[in-house]
Amino acid sequence: MIGQRLHGTDGIRGLISACKESENPIEKLILQREISPNLMRVIGFATGSVIIEQNDSESPPLVVIGWDRRGGNSKLVSSLRAGLQESGCVIQLVGELPTPGLHHCLLLLEADAGMMVTASHNPATDSGVKLFDRNGYKSMPALEDLISIQAWNYVSKPQMGSPFKPSDSQESPTFDGLRAYRKHLKNWLNVLSTTLGVDVNSLGDSISSQGLILDCSGGASTDWFSFGLARRGLECDEVSSLELPINHNCGAGEFNSTDCWSIAELLETEHQHMLLIEIAERLKENDGMMPWDEGQLIAAALDGDGDRCLLIEGTKAGIKIVDGDQMAFDWLHALEKSGFKQLKLAHSIESDLRLPATCSDHGIETIQTAIGDRWLSDALRPKNDVNNQLFNGEEMPSICGCEDSGHLVMPTPHPTKSCYWGLAGDGAATLLSQLFARAKLGNARVNVARGWKVRIGIKDTDRTLWDGSNELSQMVEQLVSQELGEGVLFRQKIVGESNLMLLSGSLDGVDLSIGIRNSGTEAKTSVTTRTSDAGVELSQLTNNIVDLLKLHLVK
Repeated sequence: MIGQRLHGTDGIRGLISACKESENPIEKLILQREISPNLMRVIGFATGSVIIEQNDSESPPLVVIGWDRRGGNSKLVSSLRAGLQESGCVIQLVGELPTPGLHHCLLLLEADAGMMVTASHNPATDSGVKLFDRNGYKSMPALEDLISIQAWNYVSKPQMGSPFKPSDSQESPTFDGLRAYRKHLKNWLNVLSTTLGVDVNSLGDSISSQGLILDCSGGASTDWFSFGLARRGLECDEVSSLELPINHNCGAGEFNSTDCWSIAELLETEHQHMLLIEIAERLKENDGMMPWDEGQLIAAALDGDGDRCLLIEGTKAGIKIVDGDQMAFDWLHALEKSGFKQLKLAHSIESDLRLPATCSDHGIETIQTAIGDRWLSDALRPKNDVNNQLFNGEEMPSICGCEDSGHLVMPTPHPTKSCYWGLAGDGAATLLSQLFARAKLGNARVNVARGWKVRIGIKDTDRTLWDGSNELSQMVEQLVSQELGEGVLFRQKIVGESNLMLLSGSLDGVDLSIGIRNSGTEAKTSVTTRTSDAGVELSQLTNNIVDLLKLHLVK
């Protein structure tokens, strides 16, 4: 365990807890998935130390810190700040804001790094931290390994057992990061309008006549984003509340990319999710008749820290989720209609198997990556200059990255460097881009062809018992061979997926894929099964795999 990387798919996350002086906060993170102020002090010092080692300036590096509204975050932020100051970094607090707001402030203030205290879509009882480099890209494994080594070295010091003392270092007054981010979104509207040649007044063209239902998951956008959309002529109602814990019965994190509901299911089921409750109420008020047309947008859900978005649109029989695959394709298709060339899409290994073929029909190059929006950015960003990995050009780069869960990585204009573009995952910006894209495409909008896909998350697993190559993985492979036959599926390696077992191949002309991996953010192991033919299901095989894994992994 000593020396183990502390970071998961997207930063460090765990249950907010205390840590006694006699306890090792890193061991509590690894063994019990707990985040404490002591741990954040260690992470702050370790991160700052690595940043300083890599800093090529004589001045101490500047690190911006933002956070979401989880109850335990104030102590975590204070300890993170103290650890960074202890390492020698200069700190700029930017307040409570969405994660893309932290990204914007990092570029705006030309900082050397940014750290966002959040656990994204996890429950309010969890928290953690995400790290961004000077160009606004999320941390990668090589950097995280260096930070982890520093953290392990730090806790091995004899003084680790003594209480932490506040740092005496000075810092600047808190910068109003939320105000800066809101100003950025206003500019984003103009960028979208200019890029696609679509007037801002067209934002509501694809919305249900009853207006858009917005769910910001009780995050930092909850009390102003819907108001801002309404001011621009788009009728919009927010359903999440700042009076309830963040992510509680709301947000994109509660949905799966393949979810759909019939009218009967909406009316007759007792729903927990606020969006579904509101949609059901609107149906009842309309005597059970659909107050929307097929293809119209009904609702949008962000996650707690605001870096992803899922849409809900009307179907002939009810409603369905519009996932990241479809949204990314719609955006690039709109760029194609606007005359853009050399279109490129990065997508994860959990995207629909039919997505690349649909993209190819429209001249869109596709790249498959590991899970995590950092891998999408890594596949797309320019790599000519390690110190400056921004895009340069007057026009927005014709690229996009997507995960079916609603993470879209899109170019964003640099706030201080004219004609330069970064890459960011931003739920609010994604929603706005989709409204413009649908206005541009109109009746020419294309639904991405779909295969069959199911994803099952096995909760409360001991993730140390699955590494993708141990005896248990061989048992899974034998089970698959017994069901499908020998030599049908073969192991495939994906850069960045250390514990993934990905089996890929084809049977009778149908592409098949089975992926098993540990969650990088929760005590969970996921099984994702895909086929390229919607009529070919592997439900029984998937259930058998899940039963086998439960037997060996669940505590």
